[in-house]
Amino acid sequence: MLDRTNMNLSIEKTEHYTQIGSDQNYLNQILAEEIVKQAEEQLSIAATLYFVFDINKVTEVEADALITLQTFAMNQMENAGLALFINENREVHELFSEHDLVIVPTQSEAVEFIYMDQLEKQFLTDSE
Repeated sequence: MLDRTNMNLSIEKTEHYTQIGSDQNYLNQILAEEIVKQAEEQLSIAATLYFVFDINKVTEVEADALITLQTFAMNQMENAGLALFINENREVHELFSEHDLVIVPTQSEAVEFIYMDQLEKQFLTDSE
């Protein structure tokens, strides 16, 4: 079981997104809840629409953790935002994709995805 005091989540804010990272290799319910808690705190501080979750070291994922992250990601989409996950592990990548979570292998691809999403939303708003 993962102790909350040993999670050491990192938070980095940019003009376009907030990134929350974890160095854990096992994504369980406790870690997922802490990630979402930190994201929700960032939402209350600044209306961040885009979140990047760097879980690149994760090799195992608990089913309940996926549901927690999926719920947060769906809420973000409903509010014109986006939650992206970074992980290069093929099994994790497939699992997240199966649960309709946006996952990319690298940081640069996450940033590119955000910029493309912003352009698409701007284009759709301009054409209305």
